[in-house]
Amino acid sequence: MPAVIPARIKGQIEELIKVYHTPRVFHRRLQDLFSLYANRVLHQGDTSQPVTVSPKYHLPPPLIRQLHADLKPRIVKSPHASLELAEELWPDPHYEIKQLAIFMLGNVVLNEPDPILTRLINWLDPELDEGLKSDLLSIGTLTLQNKFPAAWENLIQSLLDHKDPTMIAYGLRGLQTSFKRSDFNNFPQAFRLLSPIIQKPDSSCMEELQNLVEALIKLSPIETAFFIKQSLSISRSAETTRLIKRILPSFPERIRENIKSSINL
Repeated sequence: MPAVIPARIKGQIEELIKVYHTPRVFHRRLQDLFSLYANRVLHQGDTSQPVTVSPKYHLPPPLIRQLHADLKPRIVKSPHASLELAEELWPDPHYEIKQLAIFMLGNVVLNEPDPILTRLINWLDPELDEGLKSDLLSIGTLTLQNKFPAAWENLIQSLLDHKDPTMIAYGLRGLQTSFKRSDFNNFPQAFRLLSPIIQKPDSSCMEELQNLVEALIKLSPIETAFFIKQSLSISRSAETTRLIKRILPSFPERIRENIKSSINL
């Protein structure tokens, strides 16, 4: 791996961007660039990162930061070419190249959501690495969440309504990404989407459901407590009661005791 020299990296990325509108050539040159800077001696056990199934180049962070900074204006300027390029990159087996496809999908600026939605649905593979799942539902949905909130809600609703627990888990993860936005305040929407799931939870989605409810508690413990008590008054599922017992410690003590006394846990 050559030394990471900012001026050299910038020049290499500028050469790469010259073939932006030729997806196959861009893909091949991107592979060459990543191979040049790959850390071939770094193994999964040598880092604190989660173990991945996809092969990784283990690239230096300055390269990725510069690539994102230089590509973003082109992604915004040429959205349709960017979508075509993302489609070319996505089947690549390497983790970092899939990440770049996700970055491109999340930064295209369009007047309609369908091209983004189509790719999101096609890319939601249950076999994806955990990190790529998280990136796809957060970074890959930025434009959708910012510009097409109704389409975003419909996507989450369709995932939560799915018969496959894996897709339901995707929906729960996706909904949780909304909470990470600094301007999030739409609790009624979150509770409306979550209500059918929490009243009859699937045991295979319990971890995602617990993480989501705990995220809501951090944002608004009082509103979430009201929602929890309302859900328990309606639900007849033992899984719901089990879930509430698991998330109770996340509430402030006063609210926790109020929930316990009102529902006799």
